Amino acid sequence: MTSGRGPDVLRDRFRGTLLGLAVGDALGAPAEFLTAEQVVEKYGVITEMLGGGVFDVAPGEVTDATEMMLCVAESLVAHGAFAPDDIMRRLAQWLDSRPYHVSLTVRAALISYRSGTPWDLASRRAYEILGGPTACNGSLIRCAPIALLYRADAATRLEVSLRESTLTHFDRLAGWSCAAFNDLVVAALHDRLLDELPAITRSFDDEDRRVAALLRDTPGAEVEEITSSAFVIDTLRTALWTVLNAADFEHAATIAVNLGNDATAAGAVTGALAGAVYGVSGIPPRWLEGLAVRERVTGIADRLFELAGVD
Repeated sequence: MTSGRGPDVLRDRFRGTLLGLAVGDALGAPAEFLTAEQVVEKYGVITEMLGGGVFDVAPGEVTDATEMMLCVAESLVAHGAFAPDDIMRRLAQWLDSRPYHVSLTVRAALISYRSGTPWDLASRRAYEILGGPTACNGSLIRCAPIALLYRADAATRLEVSLRESTLTHFDRLAGWSCAAFNDLVVAALHDRLLDELPAITRSFDDEDRRVAALLRDTPGAEVEEITSSAFVIDTLRTALWTVLNAADFEHAATIAVNLGNDATAAGAVTGALAGAVYGVSGIPPRWLEGLAVRERVTGIADRLFELAGVD
């Protein structure tokens, strides 16, 4: 693990957060929608950029987790701040590009927006159309750039995390999960993930007790309690537990994607948190070399680093 908090270390970790997300996404693509048992039957243990799977991706190719993250990150860079209408426009353009996968919740919100619903009402309309909760992980997988830009401004980070989530997810649990994850990323950037976890947990006691309970219980959880699914709580728990129990970035990402099911989301969120801990220098070079969006993600991470005003 890189130590210290100097500019070179933080730049390495800004890159690590976003590249870690993309690496985890690409690594998990062949395991998407398979059970853990089916992953073992088909691949053994996934440790390389295999490609294939339900989306038939090329090795190192990313899916919706990275693509939506880039919509958020490139909007933050273009405006120097959170611009919700621009993020929705970018997400709608991404939907028009016919991506490999779009979750039902995200698709409903974006179709509603594209049909003329104002951006700040689209997720409510999607909730009404779907007729139920929208606490899936579609906003969690894209929220890490917010942690980077607002690293030093906890109040704005909280506000933006919640508001960005509501662009597509009307259920507040998704938003509180994004806020908690971004606090974890910031703590990890400064080598204080485990130290600050109790304070982060307490900060959610009065906001969402489900998130607080997750943060409080996850460090002591058994591996059998870790589940990969589209439910935002499951994805957040997987990322936190895996990073706390892994020896390094490779170990964390490998554990997450081999759980199968929503493997791209588990890989992406785990990869972002592990990347904040270990930096890009801790990501196996063989994974980075095969990553299709490496240069694009590196460039946007560097621009967020500059905008964040790191001393």
